[in-house]
Parts: sequence; structure tokens; C-alpha cells
Amino acid sequence: MDDAQLLQVESLCETLYLGKPLNPNSSTDTNTPPLTREEAQSRLLSLQSNATFIPQCQYILDRSSSQYALLVASNSLTELISSHWNNFTIGQRIDIRNYVLGYLANNGPGLQDFVTLSLIKLVCRITKLGWFDDVTHRELTEDVTKFLQATVDHCILGLKLLNALVEELNIPSSGRTLTQHRKTSVSFRDLCLFKVWQLGLTTAGQLQSRAICEYYFNVMKICVVLDCVGLND
Repeated sequence: MDDAQLLQVESLCETLYLGKPLNPNSSTDTNTPPLTREEAQSRLLSLQSNATFIPQCQYILDRSSSQYALLVASNSLTELISSHWNNFTIGQRIDIRNYVLGYLANNGPGLQDFVTLSLIKLVCRITKLGWFDDVTHRELTEDVTKFLQATVDHCILGLKLLNALVEELNIPSSGRTLTQHRKTSVSFRDLCLFKVWQLGLTTAGQLQSRAICEYYFNVMKICVVLDCVGLND
């Protein structure tokens, strides 16, 4: 991908999310009707068609200032990782995980909430799928601790990560058997759930911010659901 292609992606996103007309040929061509939202969506979905588009998605994340383009890139990465998981080596999976965590740490506070939530979902999906691949995936709570020790905005990101992590580990994924799901969920519950609870409680107690407390209670509620009710089938 280059800057011209990035601009095209951003324009397609404006058509899809804002309804802004986009001529598929050129700005001077008045004979061709502008793309519809459905057509723009179809073109953007091509980013999810093959794992070779992962570098293009990362290019968008690194270069674009369009929040909608960032959302499309993040959603596309989640779909690609989920659909082509077995095509990646353990090292590649960890590299993508670390890239997204670093991106959130560096850019998260300045992103729209819908973008951060999409990126958080991506991290949690990688964590779940790679749970037994490498110990790195089982140490996400340690990475979240760094968020909780930074700014208030980073603390909120960290609590969102914890909340999304518990949710993700409690929901079966397509393409995986129920046995695989339960094995991962039980391992997460036994190894990490109490740590998640402790992190949320400590953070809320130290900062005593209304926003922090709201996210803390969300984390606590979903921890109780996983621990007391059991594992979703």
C-alpha cells in the first residue's frame, strides 16, 4: 500500500460511514454515478479476504488519521487473524499481539472509543486463540498492569482490556470446538481471573475516579459471572 491507496481507503470509509459521495473513477468524471455505501463496504471488505493484507492493515493504522479507516483496519485484522490463525507461526502471532498492544499504549488515549474497543477485541482474540501456544499470551494481565500504572486515560484502557479479556475468554469462537473453548476458559479462570479481580480492585481504590469506578464495576461483574455461573456453551 502507498499513500494514494491509503487516501482511497479513507474516501471509501467516508462513503460507508458518513455517506459522502465518491466517484469510482475520478473527480472530473461526471458521467459515472458515485459509489453507494454498499459498494464502498464491498471494496473495503477485500481487506479481509486474504492474510496477505495484514501489512496493508498495519500501514493504515500507522499512517491514517481517519478514525473510520483505523476501525476498518482493526476489524479487518481481527477477521484475518481469526480466519487464518493456523497460517501464522507462533512468533508471528506474538509479533502481531505486541504490535497492537504497543499501538494502544502509544495512541490509545487519542483514539475514538469505537477504535480502541476494536483494537482491544483484537488483542483479546489473539490471546484466546494463542492461549496454549506460548506463555506470552497468558501474561496479558502483566501487560495490562503497565497501562494501569500510567495516566488515567491509560488506566481506563487497561480496565477496558481486562473487561474485554474476560468476555472473550467466556465466549466460544467459530472454528473451534466446544472442548477447545472450555479448556481455554478453564485455564484462564484458574490462572488469571483472580488476578484480574485484584487489578481492578487495586486500581479503583487508588484512583477513586468516577470513570475508573464505572469500568471497575464492569470488570467485577463479568468476573463474578465467569467464576460463579460457569462457562458459556
